[in-house]
Amino acid sequence: MEFQKRFGKKLKALLLWRLHKKLNKEFQLKDKVINNTILTFVEQMEKINTEYFPASQQFFNLSLYFLLAERDIQALKADAFAHPNETKRGIALRTLLLTIYEWDMTKVTGKKMGFIFDCTGLSAESKKEVSSSLKELRKAHKVTVQQFREIRLNTIAHRDADALNQYKIISRLDIRDFSGQITNFYQASDRLLKSLVIATTEIGSQRSLFNQILHLK
Repeated sequence: MEFQKRFGKKLKALLLWRLHKKLNKEFQLKDKVINNTILTFVEQMEKINTEYFPASQQFFNLSLYFLLAERDIQALKADAFAHPNETKRGIALRTLLLTIYEWDMTKVTGKKMGFIFDCTGLSAESKKEVSSSLKELRKAHKVTVQQFREIRLNTIAHRDADALNQYKIISRLDIRDFSGQITNFYQASDRLLKSLVIATTEIGSQRSLFNQILHLK
């Protein structure tokens, strides 16, 4: 007990500093990859002939939609999990949870996926992996939304007029209460990213482009 009293805070600060440094290093590598991938999709979308290749355009839009949000949650991860300053850690966590909460992949998937799969002639393996990854991400998203609903309504943008209640909710906010769900979400988004990269290679092939032309009405 005496050791914990004397060194507990210092040890916690040291562990947070080390974890924050580690996560920031991981982010720098991922950020470079994600930004390069975003630029690739933007370039493709700006020059693609949507009349002949509408499925490619929809797939690129889906991928870009995903990547923009993915970049945000990756950028927030280090601070949300381990920023040495408690206030900044709390703000980053609330922002991360809000981003996940508002991130709705159904806006760019749903029936569009059937059209993309049919027209592009994606392999059965790619179809299965993309579909499974999207399902896993939606499941992880649903869990986060259910747990975060009250916090979002009462603390984001400080909407709650009951300041004491708002203070209590913010003060109780702890990454440990969400770490499992957030980690699952990161794993699901990482899996989807990998599946989209593989599918992109297939969709850019001559076989896929020819297949889309054959599907023109």
